[in-house]
Amino acid sequence: MVIAVLDLALKLNAQVVTLEVRASNLTAQKLYDKYGFCNVGLRRGYYSDNREDAVVMSTDSLTSAPFQSHFQRLKQAHTQRWGPTDCQIG
Repeated sequence: MVIAVLDLALKLNAQVVTLEVRASNLTAQKLYDKYGFCNVGLRRGYYSDNREDAVVMSTDSLTSAPFQSHFQRLKQAHTQRWGPTDCQIG
């Protein structure tokens, strides 16, 4: 799903992608970090169910050469491991 969202963002000419993730969800934060998201802030009491903080994560420029190189390597590794995705965007 992360790959699909980043591909869609690129197709829509987005410059960056930003998300919020529960502060306690270290597994998700690690995944987002792997895909080039960096911790850029904290939203205190963001989640209404338990007032948990949210970590704000954002990518660098999606069109930058370093981001593109890293993203393409991750996409290739994903395809090699899991095969082509059925998700078609656009």
